[in-house]
Amino acid sequence: MSSFARKADWLLGFLLMGLLVGGYQEAVLAFPGVRALGMGGAYTAVADDAGAVFWNPAGLMQINGQSVAGALTLYPGEADDYETFAAYLAQDSGYGAGALSWYYGRLEPVASPSGLSYTQVHDFCYSLAKPAAKRVSWGGNIRYHRERQPFSTSWQSSWTGDLAALAELSDSLRLGITFRDIYAAVKGGADDGAGNLLVGLAFQPEKGVVFAVDGYDVLNRLQSRAVRVGAEFKLAGGVALRAGLQKATETDWKAWTWGAGVDLADWRVEYAYLSGDYEGIHTMGIAWRF
Repeated sequence: MSSFARKADWLLGFLLMGLLVGGYQEAVLAFPGVRALGMGGAYTAVADDAGAVFWNPAGLMQINGQSVAGALTLYPGEADDYETFAAYLAQDSGYGAGALSWYYGRLEPVASPSGLSYTQVHDFCYSLAKPAAKRVSWGGNIRYHRERQPFSTSWQSSWTGDLAALAELSDSLRLGITFRDIYAAVKGGADDGAGNLLVGLAFQPEKGVVFAVDGYDVLNRLQSRAVRVGAEFKLAGGVALRAGLQKATETDWKAWTWGAGVDLADWRVEYAYLSGDYEGIHTMGIAWRF
């Protein structure tokens, strides 16, 4: 494939997924990585689909082919707040594996006599992963962030980035490390509330079975330190079942998650349910491989 054709494919895939997800904005809320949520967010050492953009961009080295993906999440009884996420992924062609993604959120409504206003967030992300050594890959994100507070007429913009690594410790054990928002953390210092360190292990005792555990916000810079555990079991016919648990270490916050996925020709359809302190969230995702 020529360089021009490859660039055209990236642009076309990104626009198509943006249109697909954007059409649902009035009724849904989206997360990056439905499969990851079904596994309780224990995904830093798994990260082999679009969820790698958030959990571990080094995991993009594991993808094969090109795909577009999006995530949609329904909040029962709530349609005012929503988020959308879309991504385009391409396998390593000698220059590294990459992804383009876009996130938009309309969050935290504030009431006034004139009506409701929201915090609005855009996050545009370019991800790249490359081999670092035998059985080791590294990856990173460059993100452009735009945010507008309720009732404000101006947008605040900033650049930041994420760094990550994925290592195969053996044929069945992998280690993943991701530091999100690293530029803002370094620039702002130790107490500015930026920076999220994720550390995970994934164990695959046999084909189609994965157990994973993550430490989320390990440094507690976001005041949300938690342990996350999850499992996935792949069955015949391209069906997969998942379950997970998230438990905060500083508070009583806890949530169970369940999920499933199925392959339909070149499509992958995912579903996850988040219970406990998530208060019942249904999230769905779809990916098209081409």
